[in-house]
Parts: sequence; structure tokens; C-alpha cells
Amino acid sequence: MLSCFYYPNFMVKQVDLGEKGAEQLSILPYWVKDNKEPPCIRANAKDEMVIDSRALLGYFEGVKNDFVFLESADGFDGGSFFGVFNAVEDSKIFFDAAKWIKNSAEFTSLVVVNYPKSDNDNDSALKLRYRRVYRAPCSLRTHEKNCWSLIRKITGLTESLPPNCSAAYEAMEKEYPEDAKGWKTDTSVITYDVEVVLDSGTAIRVTPVSKAMECYPAE
Repeated sequence: MLSCFYYPNFMVKQVDLGEKGAEQLSILPYWVKDNKEPPCIRANAKDEMVIDSRALLGYFEGVKNDFVFLESADGFDGGSFFGVFNAVEDSKIFFDAAKWIKNSAEFTSLVVVNYPKSDNDNDSALKLRYRRVYRAPCSLRTHEKNCWSLIRKITGLTESLPPNCSAAYEAMEKEYPEDAKGWKTDTSVITYDVEVVLDSGTAIRVTPVSKAMECYPAE
């Protein structure tokens, strides 16, 4: 299926062949000439930005101002990757993972307050709030003190004590006893609420706005 989504300054194209993730996601900036928008065709225009599927294999999610949101086709540690692209400047400006929560009928992977909505009506700033899924480079189960110190340094979380990881790790050890030793040393995932402010070229602020909410072993 070929789908084209038109906005004042650009078009988003999605080519879906029925496999996991779109075959192609691309963005075409344009200026309307003679009241004509670019045609919705499979062939790419010369200045069309094709999103590298190695960076994000997924689907088009939405637009706010000149920011294009894409979401990955696969889950990640209980959440989902998403990417934010600047359609006019032809660049990816932000990439992160957001928490899945149970909606009334389905799992919604991008749970973003005011998503995608800015606090002002200009093209240069966008504020996002969501439950972040962060995979630490260490295990809070086996090296709690040193690992938590590293996580605080990387994320900006300020609480002195980490969330309780024992219950989630013990549950995995009971479910997969043959791999119990491996689960103990598996890297930890934590979730916490963040506020992210983006401008047209980059993320200018990523701020925790809650304590760490959950802790569990990485998938």
C-alpha cells in the first residue's frame, strides 16, 4: 500500500508491503507551484529524504508543525522506540523509547502527554512528556550501588535509592530456572517520566519529572 500524507511544507510517504515495518518511510519538502502538490507515486523525487530502516523500522505516527513522528514496529523492553524528524531541515533530531501501557482496548506504545503538541505555536520548539524506557549499561540486581550511581549520572535522576528490582528479577528466575544465573547479571531497565524540549535541530533539554517508577531485567 502506498500512502501519502500532505502538510503545508512537506509530504510524508509510507510504502507498506505487508511485512513488519514499512518498506519505505520518506519525507519530501516542497513548495506548492500553481496550486499543485507533488504526486503520490512510488518513485522518489530527487530531494526526497528516505528514512534509513536500520535507524528505525516502523510506521508513520503523526506530525506537529514541521516535526514528523515515526514509531518502531517492534517492542523494546516493554516499550517502543520512536523517532522525531525535522521535515524541512532534512534531519533526525531525537530518538528514544516510550512505555507501553494498557489502554481500554489495546496497547498504546507512545504514551506522551500533549503528544504531539507544543506549548507554543512556532516551528522552533516542541515539548514532549512521556514514560521513558531506559536500558542501563549495568545490573541493579548484582551491582546495585555502583549501577545506580551510574544511572543517576546518565539520566539526571536524583533520588538516592534505586527502585526495587528484586521482585521482577525473582519472577524471571522462577519462570526460567534454567537461566537463573544469567537473569541475575542481566542489565536493568528502569522507567520514569521525562519532559523533552526539542528545537528545529536537536534535543535541547531532557529532564526527569518523576522518580524511577519500575525496574526489571532487559529482554
